[in-house]
Amino acid sequence: MALAQIKRSRKLRKFRISRLDRFILRAFWMPWVFAFGAFTTISFSIGALFDTLRRLTEGTLSSVDALQVLVLQLPRFMVLALPMSMLLAPLLTYSQLARKNELIALKACGTSVYRVIRPALCFSLIVAVSTLTLNEWIVPPATAAVHRLQAQQTVSQITAIPRQNIVHQTYHHQRLTQLFHARAFDGEALHQLTILQFQDRHLHHIWLAKQAIWDSTHQQWILSQGTRYTIDPVSGLYQQVVPFKRHPFHQVSPQELAEVAHQPISLHETQALIQQIKQSGNLPTLQRLQVRWHALMAFPWIGVGFTLMGSSLGCQSTSKQGSLGFGLSSLLIFGYYTFSFICQTLGDAGIWSASIAGWLPIVVLLTIGSALLHHNNTYSKRF
Repeated sequence: MALAQIKRSRKLRKFRISRLDRFILRAFWMPWVFAFGAFTTISFSIGALFDTLRRLTEGTLSSVDALQVLVLQLPRFMVLALPMSMLLAPLLTYSQLARKNELIALKACGTSVYRVIRPALCFSLIVAVSTLTLNEWIVPPATAAVHRLQAQQTVSQITAIPRQNIVHQTYHHQRLTQLFHARAFDGEALHQLTILQFQDRHLHHIWLAKQAIWDSTHQQWILSQGTRYTIDPVSGLYQQVVPFKRHPFHQVSPQELAEVAHQPISLHETQALIQQIKQSGNLPTLQRLQVRWHALMAFPWIGVGFTLMGSSLGCQSTSKQGSLGFGLSSLLIFGYYTFSFICQTLGDAGIWSASIAGWLPIVVLLTIGSALLHHNNTYSKRF
């Protein structure tokens, strides 16, 4: 009986947080709160606050709706800030420990760098799970609520249209039936429109118009100063050329044009769109969605890679160097997301496969962080 109690106590001791872990977590806590708050505030101000204030001043949102929109958009920027905070927080923590000669004392006692960063690495795994949970269960319904609030007025649907190169494709039974393109949108009118309409896989109509204005009363676009060309599907020659000053066009709504800029948020939503696009046969859109799905799968692990990199750089600091600070973190984050954007662009273009485009940035980040950590641990053993 006594032997069983001893074994049970040993098992419980394995799961108990050691004094070293508690010491490092206490030092880690406040820098992480500061980093998370700073990145959330910056991204939220740039991505949501200014746009909501603009809509409020334009009268497309009431003050109550604007406040609700700000509150509902906050989780989306918290998700973005969670991985970024895992770069600055260990960087500040271990730099502070280095300034106080705590790291030197730990290394003198034979404690490896791997052991020192273990609490931060475990915390990054918790952050990864939290990021995935927020991104899958909290952000999608909150974003949907934001779209409902903004779509209460027709003017809001109009202002949600992208400003440059609006392209909308219509498919029916896996066949392209219409290609809609507008060069620019100034908030009220579409400019330099080109519309191609197909029938039985042959080009049937070409619409060219200088601009188009949405008629909310009749729920249609009014094309102005344009020409409609009718094409003979057999010979491919013009059958009829009809210039017009004003002509109604109701086959594309502002909501459909606004959805061109919409990006799926959750893995479930992306997977559902992939299944829909597979049935339509829109291969370019299918490729982009597959890249997006792999990028969403890799996104929670960014915090783990940033933790490895930030911990390694923080442990390399000496008492004379001090903290590397916010500037270096911002530079590293900018470099990572630039590389990630390049990879996703190559994936969207079909040059790389969707899995490579989505996972390569995080693989490179984890490799660099692990290499820095290994080099730091090897260097500390020499001295």
